[in-house]
Amino acid sequence: MDPLVTVLTVTYQHAPYIRKCVEGVLSQRTTFPVEQLIGEDGGNDGTREICESLAAENPTSVKLFVRDRQDVIYINGRPTGRSNFVKLLNSSKGKYIAICEGDDYWTDPLKLQKQVDFMEAHPEYSMCFHRADLLKAGKLEPHPIPADVDLENVRVEDLLRTYNFITTASVMYRNVPRPLPDHFMKVPFGDLALHIIMATKGKVMCLPDRMSVYRIIDSGSWSKLDRSAQSLSSLEFYRIMSPHLTATQRAIVTTKRAQIVEKMAHERYPVNPKRKWVLKKYLQLMHRA
Repeated sequence: MDPLVTVLTVTYQHAPYIRKCVEGVLSQRTTFPVEQLIGEDGGNDGTREICESLAAENPTSVKLFVRDRQDVIYINGRPTGRSNFVKLLNSSKGKYIAICEGDDYWTDPLKLQKQVDFMEAHPEYSMCFHRADLLKAGKLEPHPIPADVDLENVRVEDLLRTYNFITTASVMYRNVPRPLPDHFMKVPFGDLALHIIMATKGKVMCLPDRMSVYRIIDSGSWSKLDRSAQSLSSLEFYRIMSPHLTATQRAIVTTKRAQIVEKMAHERYPVNPKRKWVLKKYLQLMHRA
């Protein structure tokens, strides 16, 4: 029996982009069935109406779930799509899960076929992803991946010591656990947390083709944060994730946290060592695991 692939699409205020996202999924040429579950998170810019039209036009392959803003989960005081995503995951039926958020899109009609072919041939892999492009200020550029990462065996340690080089629209997961661990509902950077969860269940492979585009937009959840807020989110991510990591991985996190704290304190008090010391101690206390 051919495996079913479920594509999860969380969307909010994506009216200019959502049609291209869905069309990229509908354009996939596969030997297996594909379902796309769209969760529209209660926006007011016309995204829901576009999604309703797309679902009506493609009733066998697109299913729309409409959400209410009252159900949104806040993390670090900011609204997220976490509840929407988990509800979509719980409604999915696929052996494999792919993701394409409403402002991203796929560019290769054989993307899913290539990924499923790999996963079917290599059951020891719990996840694969591929290279991607960034779209920023109207220009495409390759999304960077650190040169020292083994692309045939990407490890949790690689993600912790560098940065999240796995774009969400490039991933395919096998057998995502349901329910997800409790900390997934609290941690900033849900995509990175899910990569780490899946990387503990098997090997991770990067396919060489660039097959998706990650948009960087000013209203994005990460882009609109200032540097201080980004740093605080990173500290909170490490704090929540630490108890769920190995000793080796926690050592990497300890180093990363120290680097962030030092940078934040120096930027705030570059010529006042006493205040710098006090701020460092405060940050260490507030974000200790």
